[in-house]
Amino acid sequence: MIDLIPYTLIGVGFGVIAGFIPGIGIFATLMILYPWLLDFTGLQLIAFYIGIASTTQYIGSITATAFAVPGESSSLPSVIEGHALYKKGQGGFAISGAAIGSFVGSLVVLVIVSLFVPSLENLYYFYSSYIQACIIILVLVLLIFSSSNRLIACVLAFIGYILGTIGCRSIDDACFATFNNADLTTGLPLVSVVLSLYVFPIVINNWNVNFIDTDIDISTGKIIPHLKRYWDNIEASLRGTIVGFFAGFTPGLSTTMSSNISYGLEKWIQRRKKKYKLGNYPSLVSAETGNNAGSFASLLPLIVLGIPIVPSEALLYELASSRGFILGGENFTAEFFSNVAYLLVITNLIALAIAWPFAKYICYMSKINYKILQTIILIVLLAVVVYVGSQFFQSFYYLSVFIVLLPIGILFRKYEMLPLIFSFLVASRIDVLAISLRDLTQIF
Repeated sequence: MIDLIPYTLIGVGFGVIAGFIPGIGIFATLMILYPWLLDFTGLQLIAFYIGIASTTQYIGSITATAFAVPGESSSLPSVIEGHALYKKGQGGFAISGAAIGSFVGSLVVLVIVSLFVPSLENLYYFYSSYIQACIIILVLVLLIFSSSNRLIACVLAFIGYILGTIGCRSIDDACFATFNNADLTTGLPLVSVVLSLYVFPIVINNWNVNFIDTDIDISTGKIIPHLKRYWDNIEASLRGTIVGFFAGFTPGLSTTMSSNISYGLEKWIQRRKKKYKLGNYPSLVSAETGNNAGSFASLLPLIVLGIPIVPSEALLYELASSRGFILGGENFTAEFFSNVAYLLVITNLIALAIAWPFAKYICYMSKINYKILQTIILIVLLAVVVYVGSQFFQSFYYLSVFIVLLPIGILFRKYEMLPLIFSFLVASRIDVLAISLRDLTQIF
């Protein structure tokens, strides 16, 4: 476990950047780092992912509170309540409440889940690859239904599946849409498809986002008053923990649903008590607590059953599988969970310190010219495509796929592309179900 700590710490570092830059998030950061992550072992990837996924949730609330710019979509409640507190001169309390709540939410859920590890360890006996494929399809269906435009989401998911099936399958040697092209037999490259249809358009879509000009002095002052204010509102935090944990299992929208449902419930409670007004501390704390509780909840199906429920986890699964490490199933043991638990505790302790009381130092990053940063990111993305392609002697093929698909990604950048990306990433697992059904019909 000690050998994995450096990878978690690296993940924490990138989590700070991913949480601070609007629109980038975990998935885009993983794709930017894709060439480097190819050299990680399965366990190193998990350690890194824990660091980046947990820290991003903490840092997103800082930019939302100080600049009214959410680093993550799950930080929107902080834009509403946190920034209102900031403008009232209570930015320090908003930052500390979000950070402490996030830490408590993660810790409470971790302790509760730890009590059930012996039972979780036996769950994989009930999940064959066939059943896993069925659950993956269910996740995809729920992801579509959670989209604002279900018809468009359904079409995009189908397109993603078609793109994912291009090439020759190893499971039965069947080929689809290869047109006698040697490169196409290997399938469409993941890095080219994801960067052109999802990541690149995200950066372009956020081109005009800027941090507002504001005083970044959010000194937290003495610790005791901040702890006392949180303690006085701990009921809201615990409610956020429970609601956020269960909402965290929502496919594709785990932390976003956890944060917003916890926020909506607490806001309703405060209004019932006639205590709500803009800049409500309990509502902020509940949302941020639910945020991190949901982040842990979304990780459970992946590490226990090998079932990703958000695109970044699907990408992690593919990366780990390429290194010969299959998440879930027999690889989930009490010892494995203990390692995950230790890394989560370490990550959350460090993230708590970074998000509070050192939040004001993180805010200095706002002095960076954002458009220059975006330009650098776009250049890096192009370099990633060429570099990864060169590893397979297919640089021209990787770049060609990227260029062909990029206009489509830009054209549809206003739509939710997650159904397309998710179905593309899990296409091979959906094929398992299709082949099983085909064999079953042949028997009868």
